Amino acid sequence: MVHYFSGMNENVLVSAGKDGSGKFITNGKDYGAADWKKDSESKVNLVYSVDDAVNKVGYGKFQLRLTFLAGLGWLADAFEIFILSVIGDFMACDWPLVRWQIALLTSIVFAGIMVGSPVLGAVADVYGRKRALAVSSVLLFLFGAVSAASPTFVWMVIFRTCMGFSLGGIAQGVTLNSEYCPTDIRGKSGFFICYFWSFGSLGVVLLMWLVMEFIGSWRILLLFVSVPCLIVVLSLKWYPESARYYLVSDQRDRAVKILNTLAKTNGQELPPGELTKVDLDIKRGRLQDLLGKEYRRTSLLFWYIWFATAFGYFGIALLSPHIIQKGNLLSDHTNGTFIQGLTDPVPCATFTTKDYLDMLWTSAAEFPGLLVFTFLIEHVRRKLLLSLACIASSFSIVLLLIDTQHILQPYGQ
Repeated sequence: MVHYFSGMNENVLVSAGKDGSGKFITNGKDYGAADWKKDSESKVNLVYSVDDAVNKVGYGKFQLRLTFLAGLGWLADAFEIFILSVIGDFMACDWPLVRWQIALLTSIVFAGIMVGSPVLGAVADVYGRKRALAVSSVLLFLFGAVSAASPTFVWMVIFRTCMGFSLGGIAQGVTLNSEYCPTDIRGKSGFFICYFWSFGSLGVVLLMWLVMEFIGSWRILLLFVSVPCLIVVLSLKWYPESARYYLVSDQRDRAVKILNTLAKTNGQELPPGELTKVDLDIKRGRLQDLLGKEYRRTSLLFWYIWFATAFGYFGIALLSPHIIQKGNLLSDHTNGTFIQGLTDPVPCATFTTKDYLDMLWTSAAEFPGLLVFTFLIEHVRRKLLLSLACIASSFSIVLLLIDTQHILQPYGQ
């Protein structure tokens, strides 16, 4: 007679004999040839978790394909985010806009993300990662493309808000990638996807340069920016569904099937035994579970870390055209106070070849850091690496406050 312990611990099986004695079999071990023979000869039924299967099969073609697919979503995300840094200035050539309207157009996208992320995250837990990603990518393409035909500024704000909501689900591709990556390469695999983000930031600058130089239409530019989202939609059929989702949603046969596909694609075999069973009575997709006693501290820490990271990274990224044109982050205070400056008219954008080249260089500056951290992630403790990255980023941001033009002027620079 076999009893399964369910809940958070999927890795324990109890095999009880007639005398009521029990034997615990724990998963997660690295099966070698001797273990396989010993386990196959044992009368005790064995079970394995999804993590056991992924770690046993290892990293291979299945994960490489999934990393590429998830990277496409991240690239599309970068296109839609980085275009925010300049699209308002281009729109000012056709519409009379003031500073606060440009700020609203940028902020409203992130407000949409703030709503879309928990909503589409709950959809992913209840209906599957792949479905949430499908909804997100389809809506992202539709609202991104339709915003190019906005008749007024108000409609542009509405469409970009909906686009921001849609962006909240793109990260499900990264979630899928993490779930199918063995623990010994999971950190490095996350950086592989970051390269797609950096390529996206480079791509949108090149696209902006070409379209505005030869066509001169911000509407056409927005239409081209939505193309990567369309590519994500077309690639959805190659995405696997989460084995974990199948397991907790009473679709255990499908979970076994996708794990067999994983093993076959990588030319490996699954661990001996059968896939574990879990408690199906636990409700999924509830935000309050993240604030329960077990996860409260971790959730709050992660939320703050992501807030601080996004605040610094996107703040600098979206200000990069301003920094490139002025040379620093300081305000010249020529138009009165900050509040008064919000009502100043926005001039029509005029980017030179040098400006575009400078934006390309600043976007490409991510690659050396990515290469270094891709190597260090498997050799340095994660918390130490995160701390060092935050300290270095803070120091770099402070350097942007230095007015280098006035400092170098006495030296003839």
